[in-house]
Parts: sequence; C-alpha cells; structure tokens
Amino acid sequence: MSPQHQKPFIGRAAELSVLEEEWRRGNAFVVLYGRRRVGKTALIKRFIQDKDALYFLASKESEELNLQRLAHDAAAFTGNELLAHAHVDDWRTLFKAIADARAGRHYVLVIDEFPYLISANRAMPSIMQYVWDEVLAGTGVTLILCGSSVSMMRDEVLSHESPLYGRRTSQMRLKPLSFAEVEAAFPEASFESLMDVYTVAGGVPKYLEFFSPGEDIGESLRRNVLSTTGFLYEEPEFLLSEETRGTSTNLSLLRAVAQGNRKVSEMANFLRRRTSDLTSYLSALTSLGFLERRTPFNEKYPERSKNGLYHVSDEFMLFWLTYVQPFQGELEMGNMRPSLEAMDRTFRSSLVAREFERISAQTLALLCAAGDIDFVPSRIGGYWDRSGRVELDVCAVDNVGGRNFLGECKYYERRPVGEAELENLLNKAKAVPNPFDAQPLLGLFSHTGFTVKAVGRAADLGNVVLIDKNRVMSA
Repeated sequence: MSPQHQKPFIGRAAELSVLEEEWRRGNAFVVLYGRRRVGKTALIKRFIQDKDALYFLASKESEELNLQRLAHDAAAFTGNELLAHAHVDDWRTLFKAIADARAGRHYVLVIDEFPYLISANRAMPSIMQYVWDEVLAGTGVTLILCGSSVSMMRDEVLSHESPLYGRRTSQMRLKPLSFAEVEAAFPEASFESLMDVYTVAGGVPKYLEFFSPGEDIGESLRRNVLSTTGFLYEEPEFLLSEETRGTSTNLSLLRAVAQGNRKVSEMANFLRRRTSDLTSYLSALTSLGFLERRTPFNEKYPERSKNGLYHVSDEFMLFWLTYVQPFQGELEMGNMRPSLEAMDRTFRSSLVAREFERISAQTLALLCAAGDIDFVPSRIGGYWDRSGRVELDVCAVDNVGGRNFLGECKYYERRPVGEAELENLLNKAKAVPNPFDAQPLLGLFSHTGFTVKAVGRAADLGNVVLIDKNRVMSA
C-alpha cells in the first residue's frame, strides 16, 4: 500500500500463536531471525503490545554506546533512575539489574538486531549464555533474540558451536507472507491486481507498503522502483552488500539465473568462471532465500539429483533483475521508457505467469490440508524430463496414498481454460513415470475459469480437479 495509507498488520497468525505459547511457559528463550524487510520487528511489537515488555533495538554503534542506550531504556522500564545516569560497562551487571527489578513478574525482554552486538563484541554469545543461565533462567522472563543477518544468527546463535546452543526453547525463521495471507488482507481486491502486486513485492511486508491492489501499479513502480530517488531503486544491491561478500559476483550470478542459465555449467559459461568457483556463492544465495534449487517432484534423493535447476526465488529480486538493472543507464538519466516498454511486453505473460505457478503449488498444499482435494502430498514440485520436451508446472507425490498429482497452470489475461489444455495435460501425464497402481490425479489451475466443455470433460474423466483463482471448481 502506498506510504500515505499505512498498511495494517497482515497475517502471521501461526507465528503469533507460537510466541503466545512461549509466553505461557512462564520462562522462555526465543530466537527469531529472517532477512531484512520481512516484518520481524512488526511481529515482535504486535506480540508485546499488551504485555509488560522491554524492547531494545541494537545499533551499529560501539558496544559502550549500546550499553548506555539499553541502560537508559532499562531505567524507564524498571523505574530505576540510577541506571539512566550510571556508567554501565558490563552486560551481566545490567541484565542482573533488570532481572532484580522485575523479580517475580512475568515480562518480555527483546534484543533486536542482536548481530550488531556480536559485531561490536565477538564474546556476546558467551555473555548471553551466562546471562541466561545465571541471571534470567527461572525468573519469568520471555527472552527474544532477533536478527536480520541470517548467516550470523545461524553461526553465532543457533549452531552447535555457539555457546547459546541448547538454551533456546523455540526458534523461528520468519519468511515472506504467503499469497493467501496477502489475499485475505484485501478481500475486496481482484485476484489479478493481487497477482500483479505479489509478482513485484512478493510477501515482503516492507515492499507491500509501496503497492496497493486497488491502485495503478505502473505509477507505484515509477515512483518507488524506477526513479533513482525511489526507496526500492537500489534495494537488491543494498541487501546483497549487507548479507554477502562479493556483491558483484553474487549479483552477476543472480542475473545469469534470471536470464535462464539454470544449470551450474550454464552459469559458469555465462560468467566465464569454473563451476567449482560458484559453489560457495550458490550456497550463500540459496541459504538467504534469493535462489532455490528445484528438482523434479519424483526424484528419490533430490539433494543428490543431477537434474536440479536454479531459479531466482525472491520476487522483487527477479523483477529488478528483469526490468531495472538492464536499463539502469537510461534510468540514471531519468528515462523510464525502455523499462516500461519491456514490462508492457512481458510482465504478465512471463513474470506473473511464472509467479502463478509458484502460488498454485502453495494452493495445492492448502487445499489438500483443508480436505478440499483428497490427496496428502509428501513432496510438491514440478516435473521435467532430461530432454526438456515434457514439463509440468505443479506436481506432487502422495507416498501414503500411493498416488501422483500432475498439474498445469494457465495464466491467460482473458479467455478461460478449455478442453484443448485438458487434453494436452492428459498427453503429458502419459509421459510421466508412475510407480503406483493408482492412476494420477490431474489438475488444471486457472484464474479466468474454464469452458463448459472443459468442465464436462473433467467430470467424465473423474480424476481431474479444476482450480479457479485458488479455489476448487469441480473434482
């Protein structure tokens, strides 16, 4: 939503439920982490809005300045004015003063952007181990350590080597909002307008602030993405510089994948590098959620598959690599026309259609969980053979029920999906190996409905489910 109309808090029901459960423990240690802009702070503030809580946001300042700021905040929280004026030079003493002042009371203590404290003092994980074990444990506090540096939170807080390992009672990696959560927040918006917004912003709450399903997306893009003064104009470069080393190599690698080089050998050729040179970069970008490696849904050992293909998994990153980076020379001179013309040609036919496939996979999982489709997916993915001649968008295997699901997505701007698309799916399904006795369940995903003939043919076949705008039309 545009900045002048502040977006309400969206989704996060499951995450809030977990935090409430930890709160009810009476004493808990929660580790919350996730990429920047994903809504960690908003979630925490929503959780503590009706609770006795001390929220502290660490900064990139020195350790001494962070100590003094926390002491100042703690003085207001505890009512101990001496803390505001005393020279505090030890974290243990400060946390003990907070614990003593709140003895016997249930409260929340949040340290947001904990990695900044680690950067200032590498001993912070050991210090917090002591604080939890000797000062806070058993006092009725719910301690939340939060951070945006995914790699540092994993290495310094969650890993076996961390002094804090084994202390947490819960951990949560906050991910972007699902399409279903965004859709539920805007019940009056059209499916098509939501698809446009989600294809650009994904489920990242901060990005969603700049787009509204009911407004002209073109104008929002001009103001916030294509303008050199726009908040999101340099966003991918900023994120990569914050999270990774070798920003230029990571950016080049992402661009290679965005342009269709999905095998490691193809990326190496594109970048004129050895395949072995790319391993660490691919691992980092995958861990951060910018890339994902997909394998056919029926691979028995997907992690060892030689049939894996890489895709840019972050929606805004893909949009930026497609419509901003290639035209930065023109954009720097205030000329948006080449970028806008490229969007007119391919945005809906390429990017939105591709995003519809990803959302349809999420939809399949939701419909199966709700019992709207009689299928229990063990794994959901796509399918392609080595020749590349047979591809299916959304497939799944039900190992318990002994059945496959084979589906196609059709994102047409106007016309409904017809009998021809169903026949094409039937032909493709014959080429997919079926290890089960049961015939596969077939699915067609559309947002413009289905023709009468397609509905009748599906009913006659008996093993076809039609999904329109993420809802089962017939089965």
